This record gives sequence, structure tokens and C-alpha cells, in this order.
Amino acid sequence: MEVVQTWLLPVVQLLAVIGLAILLVSVVVTGMLRALAGVARRGWLPGWRLWVALRILVGFQADRPSWWHRVVPVSTQNFIAMVSTAIGVWALVVVLSVMGGFEADLKGKILRQTPSVRLEPRLAVEDEDAPARVARLVAELRSRLPQGHAVEAYVEGEAMIVSSVNMSPGMALLGLSPDGLLESRWLVPNADPKAIRVLRDPLRLIPDRDMGFRRLPRKGRESGTAPLATTPLAEDGAPPGDEEPLEAPGAMPPIGGPEETRGRVLPAILLGEELARGLSVGAGDEVTVVVPDGDVGPTGLRPRTRTFRVAGTFASGLYEHDLRTAYLNEREAEVLFLLGAPNRVAILDPDLKTLDRTAAIARETLERHGGGEVLTVQETNRSLFSALRIEKVAMFLVLGLVILVAGFNIFGSLVLVAMEKSRDMAVLRSLGATHQGIRDLFLALGGSIGAVGLVAGLALGLGTCAYIQVAGIRLPAEYYLRTLPVEVRGLEVGLVALAALGSALVATLYPALSVARPSPSDGLRND
Repeated sequence: MEVVQTWLLPVVQLLAVIGLAILLVSVVVTGMLRALAGVARRGWLPGWRLWVALRILVGFQADRPSWWHRVVPVSTQNFIAMVSTAIGVWALVVVLSVMGGFEADLKGKILRQTPSVRLEPRLAVEDEDAPARVARLVAELRSRLPQGHAVEAYVEGEAMIVSSVNMSPGMALLGLSPDGLLESRWLVPNADPKAIRVLRDPLRLIPDRDMGFRRLPRKGRESGTAPLATTPLAEDGAPPGDEEPLEAPGAMPPIGGPEETRGRVLPAILLGEELARGLSVGAGDEVTVVVPDGDVGPTGLRPRTRTFRVAGTFASGLYEHDLRTAYLNEREAEVLFLLGAPNRVAILDPDLKTLDRTAAIARETLERHGGGEVLTVQETNRSLFSALRIEKVAMFLVLGLVILVAGFNIFGSLVLVAMEKSRDMAVLRSLGATHQGIRDLFLALGGSIGAVGLVAGLALGLGTCAYIQVAGIRLPAEYYLRTLPVEVRGLEVGLVALAALGSALVATLYPALSVARPSPSDGLRND
């Protein structure tokens, strides 16, 4: 019974949603048709072709009209064609807008967390002039790039992080300058300000007892007159006199003097939220950073290790970035990777349309400073951006089949109209209407059917997107998004409208040609 309920409830919900969608589209289409019927009765239309086309469309009269035909002033097949067109347009607009919202959100996060253009200058390990070369490169880039572009050097290297319970995959360690532009762009919006302060000054994270300070005397604390105590504990770890012990007697090992205290100061590291969760560490815990290309020992190349203290975590909203990225102080990163200067230069371009020009200036400038490699954000994420584009095109083609089916409905409906109205078309021909006039009349009829479905679908689609934007539909935490994103793009809406209207006109061609081909005598021969 539980198994049946498990799959039956979603099916019922889906059918209910589909039924409500069809009902809503039917109501909107019916309202538009009744408005068109009023316009046709009053003759507010330019040209006889459009007037006759609307009279044929909304002047449908059944022999025994039911309540349905009293409400809907068109034939059933024409109504089905309009509803199917509206549903296809509605679905396409909503799906493409939601996919556009996901794409814009993902690209925005990538652009906020990575350089628009990244330069990797060639720097020798023992090059004493490296800091000056990097500084000259940064200064020239700032002078050549247009206003609004930001340039800053940083350190980047690959390493692994080991905790007491787990080990990270290969990841990137980034060393940023304190109070620099990259820190304000990459860390300030995503990390706790306290963690950023600790990253700049690791002393802030050391507990007082590790610093060797005792607590206030009990008597002085009660009276409120005793100054803060900064006297180190006694040799045996017990506070002298009437001072309150830090912990239970014998629970704390002896603590050395100032020289040993300075040795306890470890450099700070800021981990991604997913990385810290995988390593099971938090603020204040110690981790070991392993650099594969380390020192040369008697047995050959061996990894280089160094212990760091976790300053905190950051959450960028990108799973891969939070799993494979950690931040250090720039000087500590240089020491870890045995560098004399930053080995990367980041350019932040506010407009991606000028990214190619920015990259060309960066390549030309870098060649004058010893050469190196230049990569843009589009090149480093080419596969991801291509996948997003292909996914959107595929979704457009798949959902476009609904509009194609609507076109076939229009085709079948107009074939029936052409058979029923052959005598009327012959009368129009005998009154002076040309072949072209009859073809234009049927094109106006098919275009009217497609236009009604198109306008109804656009109204519902744009209205749904506005509702999603205002209401803010909550998403599960696994999506790294709080609400469902939506971004309506005029080009995509225009393509959907063009596809719907084009499908209707193409479906009208054959009925229009067939009804205009016979002569008036052929149409009136049996009358």
C-alpha cells in the first residue's frame, strides 16, 4: 500500500498541475477570442481579407449549439490549435528564462571568484629581480588598461591538505595581499570578517592559555579593582597564591616562557566550506599542507609539509570552488611555494564584451616582461559554458516540438475550413477576388490562430516569470541557491514568438494554395 501511495501521489499531483494549466490557458484564449469577436462585429479592421478571416474564425455557428459553443465562438479544432500553441509558448518562455537565471547565477559566481584574465609570468626560482619585474608588469597593465579595470598580483599553487581524520583532493592555494582588491572581491562577501582578520594576524586565534597568561585573581575579580593579569603561570603550571586555576589541578601541562609561546604561532589558512566539512575541521584546528614538488633529499624529491591553523571557512556558492580552494596570506604562500614574488597577476574586467581586447593588451604587455601565459575566464571554463549553451539549445528544440504539434493542429483545422468554405471562396472569386486575395485571406486566418495562441502564451509565460521573481520559490540546499532564479531575455522571447508565428504561417501555406487554385465555375458547379 505504501509503495502505491509513493508513486501514485506524484502522478496525481502532476495530472492536477497539467489540468490547471490547460484550464488557465483555455480561459485566457477564450477571453481573447470574445474580444476579437467584438472587434469583428464592429468592423474595426483594415482590409477585407482580415475582416473575412476573423468572420470565418470567430463567426462559427453550430447547428445545435451547446453550452461550449455558446462560450467559445470558434470551432473545436481551431480552439485546440490555439491552446496548444499557447501552452508551447508558455512552457518555452518559462523554461528558457529559468535556465537563463541558472546560467547567469553560475556565470556570475564564477566571474566573482576568478580573474577575468589571469597572467602567469615566467619567473625563475632564484630570480632576485622577480619582485621588481612583477611590480613593473602590474604598473604597466594599470596604465594601459581602460579605467574600471583592476590589476593585482597574487600567489597560486597546487597542494593537498591533511587533517587528523581525512585528506583533501588536489586543490589550489591562493595567497592574497592583506587589504588588497582581490581580498575584498573574493573573501569579504563570502567569509566571516573575524576569519579574515585572523588570516591577516594569526595571533588573534591563539587561546589565552596557549599564550601563557593566567586569569584574574578571585579576590580582585570580585572587587572589580584588580587589573588584567598578564603574569605567566608558574613552572609547574599552577597559579600562585589565591588565584583561580584555569582548569582542574594536573589537567594542564606546563607552559614555557615567551620563546616557546612564539613558537606556537602558526600561519592561518581559510578553507572552503565543503573542504572544511570533508576534513572535519573548524576554526582553531590544525591542518598540514603538503606540496608535492618539495625538497630534494637523499632519496630524491620528497613532499614539503607545513602546519597551518584554520582561521575559518568561506562559502562562494560554487561546490567545486568551495571544495578545492583555500586562501593564505600572500607572504606565507610565497614561503610555502619557495617563491620570491607573486607568480600570478589577475585582471578584473567589468565588461566581458571587451575581454578579448583586454587579453590582447595583457599578452602584448607580458611579452615585454619576459613572456608567460595568458588565460581568460572563458578559456578556463570553456567546457562549462559550452555545456550550458548546448543544454539551452537542446531544451529549446525539445519543447519546440509542442509548437510543432500546434502547427499540425492548425494545418488540419485549415484543411477542414478550406473544404467547408470552398463555395464561399468561389463566390468571392466571382465577385472579383484574385488568387492572391484568397491566399492572403487564408494566411490571415492561420496567422490569427497562431497570434491568439502566441499572445496568450506570452502573457502567461511572462506573468509566471514575474511571479517567480517576486514570490521567490525556495530551493533545497543542495542547489546552492536560496530561490529559483529567473532571467527573461528579449532575444529568447523573440525567437519563441518567431517560432510560434512561423509554424502557424507554414501550416497555412498548403490550405491557402489549395483553396485558391480552383476557378469560380468549379466551386459553383454543383450549386
